[in-house]
Amino acid sequence: MVLRLLLALVLLGWAWGQGVGSGRHTDSLHGFSVLVPEGYQVKLLPYGLLIGDLEGFVLVRGGPLKDPRGAVASLLQEARWFSGGKAQYHYKEVPGGILVLARGLAYPFHLADNLTGLPPGAFQDGFIGSLSYEAAHLLLPGSRSLLLVSVYLPEGASPALRKGVLSVLRSLEFLPQSSRVAYETQVVPDPLLQMEAFYAPVPRGFTFQGGLVPMNSTMRSLAFSLRGAGASLRMDQLYAESSALQSGFGGSAVSRLIWNGQATQFQGFLCPSSAAEVAELLTALWAQERGASWQVRKIEAAKAPTNRVYRRIQEIKAQEEAAASAGLPMAPQRYRPNFTLQAESGGQVREARVSGQVTSFSRADYIAQDASCFTQLGVVLSEGSAAALVQAKPIFQGFLVGLRVNPAWPWQEAQRAQRQSTTTTRMVLGWLREQQEFNTWMSRSWSNLLSDQTYVRDPSTGEVFRAYKASFDTGTFWRDPVFGGMVGAVERGGSLEGLLRQGGWRQLEESLSGLPGTWRR
Repeated sequence: MVLRLLLALVLLGWAWGQGVGSGRHTDSLHGFSVLVPEGYQVKLLPYGLLIGDLEGFVLVRGGPLKDPRGAVASLLQEARWFSGGKAQYHYKEVPGGILVLARGLAYPFHLADNLTGLPPGAFQDGFIGSLSYEAAHLLLPGSRSLLLVSVYLPEGASPALRKGVLSVLRSLEFLPQSSRVAYETQVVPDPLLQMEAFYAPVPRGFTFQGGLVPMNSTMRSLAFSLRGAGASLRMDQLYAESSALQSGFGGSAVSRLIWNGQATQFQGFLCPSSAAEVAELLTALWAQERGASWQVRKIEAAKAPTNRVYRRIQEIKAQEEAAASAGLPMAPQRYRPNFTLQAESGGQVREARVSGQVTSFSRADYIAQDASCFTQLGVVLSEGSAAALVQAKPIFQGFLVGLRVNPAWPWQEAQRAQRQSTTTTRMVLGWLREQQEFNTWMSRSWSNLLSDQTYVRDPSTGEVFRAYKASFDTGTFWRDPVFGGMVGAVERGGSLEGLLRQGGWRQLEESLSGLPGTWRR
């Protein structure tokens, strides 16, 4: 009933749609199930569950059970953060909770970047920066916790976008404790950079192994295996360099393939240009691995978003690639495989999600023709009998959603590889720091608010104090100029405030976010 009310108010009266998403995502590790529309992605963040397609977003958060009116203050602070203090917001009590609506927000870059890494140019793009967003938040107090469901949409969103968000909200459900699987987090270290690189939620009863292997000539990425009874999940990294020369006196071709860090060299020119050719390469490697042939049963292209924001981001990526290729003696040709593959061998089934890039160069003159090709593939592969894969699917989906990278690791790895210019690297690290600061601010400010805690500062001395304040209290803090005593919850404009001012007491500045550094009176 409450979610129906949220949808009716937030989506401005748009009628309920009959369309559903392309597949149900059930996560038995984190305890939820949702129908994911085509082109949407699911990401588990430190502070909530994020589902979106780069234009529309649904964010589900939870926290300790408190008076929901106190949590409204944090949502208003979030609106100010997103809009530079220019947001318009309204809130009202509804059956079962509180509804907050904010308008005039900027594009939620922090959500989009968490959902799928954005190119640096997106943060400075005029089109994306000009979009005006609105957010609707429904606070639902339960028996032991507070649930916050938030929807972020551009103003004047299309019916198709609203329909996708509606299908997410209608289908989202939480699994009973009996359907959940316990897990523990294991760290994948980076011995070269001497830091933590990835965090893996390993289900109980499964064995995990992971490490960093080459994903191209300079960069590394994660390869892992997760093995349980009857089914396994793994991430393979493949990188190949090929070169060929042909002249009137003959020709030669040689390729070097690195598969999960293991290198091999062979004669021939390896340069797949279609999903069928990539599938042929993978099944050949699998046959070499197992000593048995694999028969391809299905190849299906991945569904990408079609909205304007996604298209603009793809244009920005193409522009950045063109700029990086400017001045090269040969213009590159690029193919980006992105598909799912199913193959069988002796009763075993392999289901793979394949993505990556193939970049090739060729040049011909009156003496000879030469070509080179660079292939990078990431393959998420599950294996087992058909029945075992069906049973393990909710566990594997939970593992993949919960698999996290240390936010600092990719950029430090990029610095180590020395493949980006100093200017680009500094800009990317700046956006990363801002994102980390926002995540930290959001987590700590919510914690402080819901635990009735804030910070105050004496403007005369610069001293900062941690103080108790009920989350719904709007009173002020004052300090004795002689003995330094402090009193709080003073009603604004009340008689006590006047007496304190006459007595020479100083009004203290209070934190806007519950953290030091954002002060107001």
